[in-house]
Amino acid sequence: MDSTGHLAPCAAWSQHAADLAAPLVGELQEWPESPTMDSLVADGYLERLVPGVFTPPDVLDTAVRRALLLGAAIGQELRRHHVIAGDSARWVMCGGPAPSPAELLTTAHRSPLGGVLVRHSRLATGDVETMGGAPLTSPVRTALDLLRFAGNDTAVPAVRDLLDNGHLTESQVHTQLATLPHRYLTRTARERWEAVLHGGATPWSGSAYQDAVNGAAAETALPSAVTR
Repeated sequence: MDSTGHLAPCAAWSQHAADLAAPLVGELQEWPESPTMDSLVADGYLERLVPGVFTPPDVLDTAVRRALLLGAAIGQELRRHHVIAGDSARWVMCGGPAPSPAELLTTAHRSPLGGVLVRHSRLATGDVETMGGAPLTSPVRTALDLLRFAGNDTAVPAVRDLLDNGHLTESQVHTQLATLPHRYLTRTARERWEAVLHGGATPWSGSAYQDAVNGAAAETALPSAVTR
């Protein structure tokens, strides 16, 4: 906690995360959103982590830095139960342009964040790992969430990215897909998985995605995390 009574960046996640984030926060810059900022991001001069918070791309050169700088960019709204998820978890692991909006997963019933997509879901033991003290969904859980919930332009290339970078294997995804209940989103996930394997794409309904997010069940606490 600093002299103003605020938690140090990423301290909501862990003291380890706060210690590692401390020397990185100077790389964050807050600027009003504008067409100029859009152009700087599009041209690769800056990365937008959350609306109004930017950083030079060259400081996002490791998975730990990407995770911690995202948490620091969220700032005082960050909570212990916020887990980096979806395409943001894929980005932490694999790098590349920062996804927009950033995505978190939580077991809390209500945890809105301005400019950040927060989904509510159950988390089983093994679904969460830590990266520099920051929690993020495991590679296979990330892949399953992308296959079920991500936009059509995101899901297939993002899962392919996880495979190509060695974060999971085809057999791991096959095994986990076989355990999912037979629901609409599971069918969509399996169709998209076939597209990943064969280089194609599948249709996706945005309204179905929103229904799935709104209807997802929640638990009250995070499971034990795996550290890497």
